[in-house]
Amino acid sequence: MEVQVFINGQNEALVYKADRIEVLDFEMTGIKYKQIRCFKNGSSTSELIKSDLVDKIFEKN
Repeated sequence: MEVQVFINGQNEALVYKADRIEVLDFEMTGIKYKQIRCFKNGSSTSELIKSDLVDKIFEKN
């Protein structure tokens, strides 16, 4: 599975590849984020991106 996250002002997308990917809305101390959780080979990683920076999110299977 692959998810591409396009950030405002950048030409290239952030690309995440894993067996399973979750994109969640997350709020902490009044700031809204998109949380990208990647699960691959039994382990997971997570990354937070401010929601106002995200332009588009595309999923490829």
